[in-house]
Amino acid sequence: MTSGEEAGLAMSLVNDVTCPLCSSLFEDPVRLDCEHNYCRQCIIDYWKKGEMKSEGEVERKNNSGYTCPLCCEIFPQFTLKSNKLLATIVDRVRGLGIQYNKVPLERARRCSPSQGVLGRKAENERGRGLCSVHREPLKMYCEEERTAICVVCAVSKEHRTHRLAPIEEILMQCKETFQTAVRHFESQRDEIKKLHHKRGEEIKEIKKQAVSLQAHLIQETDHLLQCVQRERERLCSMLQRDMERLLALRQKALSHLSQETDTLQQEVASLRARLGNEVHDPAVLVKDIQDLTARLKAELVALDDDVTEWFDLGVYKGPIQYFVLKKLEEVIHPGLCSLTLDPTTANPFLSLSDDLTSTRYSHTPREGLPVGEARFEFSPCVLAKCGFSSGQHYWEVDVGDQSDWDLGVAGETAERDGWVVLTPENGYWTVGNKDVRRVGVYLDYEAGQLSFYNTEDMSPLFSYLGEKFTETLYPFFYPSADSNAQPLRLLNPRH
Repeated sequence: MTSGEEAGLAMSLVNDVTCPLCSSLFEDPVRLDCEHNYCRQCIIDYWKKGEMKSEGEVERKNNSGYTCPLCCEIFPQFTLKSNKLLATIVDRVRGLGIQYNKVPLERARRCSPSQGVLGRKAENERGRGLCSVHREPLKMYCEEERTAICVVCAVSKEHRTHRLAPIEEILMQCKETFQTAVRHFESQRDEIKKLHHKRGEEIKEIKKQAVSLQAHLIQETDHLLQCVQRERERLCSMLQRDMERLLALRQKALSHLSQETDTLQQEVASLRARLGNEVHDPAVLVKDIQDLTARLKAELVALDDDVTEWFDLGVYKGPIQYFVLKKLEEVIHPGLCSLTLDPTTANPFLSLSDDLTSTRYSHTPREGLPVGEARFEFSPCVLAKCGFSSGQHYWEVDVGDQSDWDLGVAGETAERDGWVVLTPENGYWTVGNKDVRRVGVYLDYEAGQLSFYNTEDMSPLFSYLGEKFTETLYPFFYPSADSNAQPLRLLNPRH
């Protein structure tokens, strides 16, 4: 071995027994749980004084534990273990009298290993494929921590219970996995293009549908606004006509009053002139004075035409919005359907009202009912008499005070024997078990739409869209199975 090699080996040995905090040979070395070693007093002073953030600036230690200056691992308790083997090695190195350059590390950084002197050193060693702690080649791989380690780390307390494998083996596995993923990605490229095209078309369709729906909303609301505008114009025109008529009556009365007043004033002036004339017939004069005096006393009664007519406040100061609402009900499409229940379809355990607009469950079945294909023999359900095979329709139902109900439509040929399964495949489009009291049902036969709403605020509950209706659909009702529950009622329009 050459002298240079011996010197290098000696310096390597010195470095292994040098404290990373004071850059001197270990004095009373202690080992932390992370397997890093320090002089006992160095690590105590380091933790006691705090870790340096920058020159002249001190950061207090983390209150949650104590940090290793090299790997930054945090320990919850202040524990130091004497490393007697390392102390023995240090004593032997001192006995050799090896000279070395002491480069004090005045402050440790409370930061990741990539910062400061220690961090740069570890980074350089890892860049050369060496372990930053043991300076051994990185030949193993820890799968739990997903990091490369050396063989010394592999047997350390930190990694000995982890899943380990040679790093070359892991690299081969990664390459194979990567190649498989690349091949899969390339095989899916056409599908990705199709999916990209599909999403692009969906975006176009959404924009197109939004424009169409906006036009529909404007058209429907404009129809109502026009109705409100017409009703407002009608009421304003009526008010204008009434005003002109009342003004004409008052003007006529005022004109008559003026004419009569002028006539009386002329007669008073004439009689005064006659009284000043000495030549007169006393008997005639007395009669004229008496007649005129009586007319003057009764002036207001005589001249008043008794015009007492005014505006009809029942029209102009009444519930105007309700007037308009009634007009809106005349133009709303579809209007509220008037439905009745079909007793020939009602299950025997359902009790129907005399007017066939409500039903409830009963523990006692009705007797003497004819058996037919139209009746629900097992499930407590009933249909409406009226069915729909085209157009738009809307009806409302008070479902009572329980939530175990179902509403919707049933196909004319839907199976009614046995326990009915309420699915579109079986000819039933329904919704139920919602915490609402009144439900609105909207059917657009041609569009294949059936929607349900909470009539309190018309918030949507559920919708079937794009269905292919091919037969007559009948409104379907399944009331609560609780015989004490309030009955299910059809909310028909008032006639």
